Amino acid sequence: MRLTILLFCCAIALGQTNAPPPSDQKPKAQDYGLGVGAAGKHFGSVEVLNDAQGVDFGPYLKDVVVQVRNNWYRLIPQSAENKKGKLAIEFAITKDGTLADMRLVATSGDKYLDRAAWAGITACNQFKPLPDKFAGKYLALRMRFYYNPDK
Repeated sequence: MRLTILLFCCAIALGQTNAPPPSDQKPKAQDYGLGVGAAGKHFGSVEVLNDAQGVDFGPYLKDVVVQVRNNWYRLIPQSAENKKGKLAIEFAITKDGTLADMRLVATSGDKYLDRAAWAGITACNQFKPLPDKFAGKYLALRMRFYYNPDK
């Protein structure tokens, strides 16, 4: 059976939870506004949770999604071939492109699926610096991961 996997955001929010991250990583001291269930502005397959200040993040976020997706696909466990699941992770990228904070805000209910998505982001470690036109200190994002979604 072919594994069908989609990475995209949907307008219908998944149930929010304050579940701890599927690793030993702890949030940084600075508050990046993650995990509060705020509605975001959709830029393709990811939501921006803070003020974009009129900057077109489309090209930047396209690169972020490609990086995460490539890592995620490599890390999906073979056992996921027949599993269904959906989850959401919020994370922040600082001005210089550093991954600053992450929160698992909606779990799939399967720790292996959650960990693969989590690792897909952490494996990026460093993103491109945020666009020069953006005056903010960070960009807060929500990314949703879907395993074998119904068509």
